Amino acid sequence: MLRVDLTTQDVSEDAIEKEIIAQFLGGRGLGAKILYEELTPGTNPLGPQNKLLFLTSPLLGTEAPSCVKYCVVTKSPLSGTILMSLAGGFFGCELRRAGYDVLIIEGKSERPVYLLLDKGEVQIGKAEYLWGMPTDETQHYLKERLGEGVRIACVGPTAERLVPFTSIISDKRAVGRGGAGAVMASKNLKAIVVRGKKEVGVADSKGLHKTVSAIRKKYRESDRIKRFGKYCTPRVLDFVNERGIFPTRNYQSGVFEGANRINAEAHQKLVVRKLTCYKCPVVCSNLAVVREGPYRGAVTEGPEYQTLWSFGGQCGNDCLEAIIAADEICDKFGVDTISAGNIIGFAMECYERGIITRGDTGGIDLRFGNHQAMIQMLRNIAVGEGLGEVLAKGVRRAAEIIGKDAERYAMQVKGLEMAGYDPRGAKGMGISFATSPRGGCHERGLVTRETFGSLPPIDRFSLEGKGKVVMEVQDEMTVLDSLGICVFPLHNGGMDIFDVADLFSSATGIKLDSDQVMKAGERIWNVERMFNLREGFGRKDDTLPERFLKEPMPEGPSKGHVVELNQLLADYYSERGWDKEGKPVPGKLEELGLQGLFGRSFAYSKNLVRQGGRK
Repeated sequence: MLRVDLTTQDVSEDAIEKEIIAQFLGGRGLGAKILYEELTPGTNPLGPQNKLLFLTSPLLGTEAPSCVKYCVVTKSPLSGTILMSLAGGFFGCELRRAGYDVLIIEGKSERPVYLLLDKGEVQIGKAEYLWGMPTDETQHYLKERLGEGVRIACVGPTAERLVPFTSIISDKRAVGRGGAGAVMASKNLKAIVVRGKKEVGVADSKGLHKTVSAIRKKYRESDRIKRFGKYCTPRVLDFVNERGIFPTRNYQSGVFEGANRINAEAHQKLVVRKLTCYKCPVVCSNLAVVREGPYRGAVTEGPEYQTLWSFGGQCGNDCLEAIIAADEICDKFGVDTISAGNIIGFAMECYERGIITRGDTGGIDLRFGNHQAMIQMLRNIAVGEGLGEVLAKGVRRAAEIIGKDAERYAMQVKGLEMAGYDPRGAKGMGISFATSPRGGCHERGLVTRETFGSLPPIDRFSLEGKGKVVMEVQDEMTVLDSLGICVFPLHNGGMDIFDVADLFSSATGIKLDSDQVMKAGERIWNVERMFNLREGFGRKDDTLPERFLKEPMPEGPSKGHVVELNQLLADYYSERGWDKEGKPVPGKLEELGLQGLFGRSFAYSKNLVRQGGRK
């Protein structure tokens, strides 16, 4: 573990005890424990006392396929909750090859800097000349100066303005949701540059190779994996729309009439090449280019399903080229696409209802379906111009400022803008949105059996047993996040939780079976819950916007449904072993081995190496 204090420029290395890895696996789990024990309750997310953690896992940098995601953990400036976000690509594996499983950034530099981790050397370099640069230019400049062999994670100019839903960008991959970019920029840290030359060792190379060979065989034989490799996440757009849960025009409907113009088939016509993450055989990423029209020249690695939704159905827009242009803007400025599209859709509904006027928008005709207005408002958000400066505060705060009952149309949970599934037609997703540690997030517990119709079948409208289903999905996702495993191969027949346990055991030499791995996922989930409880969150915050609770779906296959949240939460809390207020009971903490961990210091051997940062 590498710890860098930007205030003092002190740098130290610590060794993490094996016992902690056995209990918290790595990545998200390790980050939750460190942040819980090291961060003072009530810390200002954008103050120097907040900590920014970059974490890998024991599987990153090995031959294990689809194990590519690094995790960033901090306190969110958007929601005030614990924040954990992930990105694939190459940066996380390069960090491991540089010799580090965890990088902790503390304090705040007096001036803009970048951090260089190069072959065992740690340097802090001046970055005033980089401040204000878009993310692509920042990465290009640093590679020209430091060599093409480096991997870079950086923030864009919108994060420098401390907009609370900004991302950290590595290559074109975003550590999105919740504002990790703003936290990094608040520390005057423009970029982290990594060059790794070390081989990543494992405890049992033969055992790991045997499991990897079996997984790769599944990949080759799975038609679902092949389809996913071709289309990636855009292929689920039709599934979601067919179920009547594709949020349209700020969640007023669940069916978008323009879906076939922005779905996977339409997207493939603009794809020019395939891309992949570190040693992943799925090759699911698509580089798309707009060749003609007003958005000619726009390029993006994507867009993924959530971006197709946020700048598509959410804004009533069926112009795929505009979605690609919006995705490119978000990458360059370092803006979360889900939050940005959600907020613009909110503003469009407010405009059509007369809550905001053309005078408020600076002359922009912010109607649903007006993709040119959508792009202009996105630019205004990115640079803080006009109404964009208000919307850049996030949908919850923007609604409070606008007033006139605008809060009724702000689709958020705990301050985090909701993602692209309408829970009125997927009741388990209602629980998942309401209880996600970082707010209105789909990734912490995506119930694919409801949203995509994955097997085994499940009645998406039923209330019975949904607490158990959601708990199992959330714990499984927590395991995958903690080990840096891409969720999509696991949900498409590429590997299962037994394979995950074997990979972990071979890599670390810590023998855990599938039940023990899942128990680790539950343990981590409860640590995150304890963090949020300590920050003042509770049952009152496990809720959904009124639209889902009181307004029946007006049309489509989910017509007539609302989310019966009180009943669903009671079942969920019971399955979790929490009381009626959503607090883990003492017996549950004891079962998870947490009663002795809280209140004592994190277990590692401190200060094995100390060296001063170099300018």
